[in-house]
Amino acid sequence: MATEKTILIAEPTGLLSSKLQPFLTDMGISMLQLKTLKETLMTLQNRSVDVLLLDSGLLEEDCGFISIIKGIAENLRIIVCAETNTPEFESNARQQRIFYYHIKSFGTQDLEMAISNAIRGRGKK
Repeated sequence: MATEKTILIAEPTGLLSSKLQPFLTDMGISMLQLKTLKETLMTLQNRSVDVLLLDSGLLEEDCGFISIIKGIAENLRIIVCAETNTPEFESNARQQRIFYYHIKSFGTQDLEMAISNAIRGRGKK
């Protein structure tokens, strides 16, 4: 029997969670929804998750929080979702060894593919 996969979605608004709920349900992926960085860190210290979907609005410009997460869960696949793209922010996020960088205006199909690949362990680590 396969182990249930879990995604933690850290975002202040809940919009991504609601958009992704049907997809995650169809994939058999359990979802945890948190609104703050503090809640995210506390959860990662006590619970194993397969993917972290992180809203860029929660991050500082230097993306230092990602390195803290990597210190807790080194091999966690992190997908960062940004409202708009700035080369500096994207570069900072990628330097932290994230799995994928998603621009929300591209739509959810691109994000769903990234989640599917991250859950299955395909692509970058």
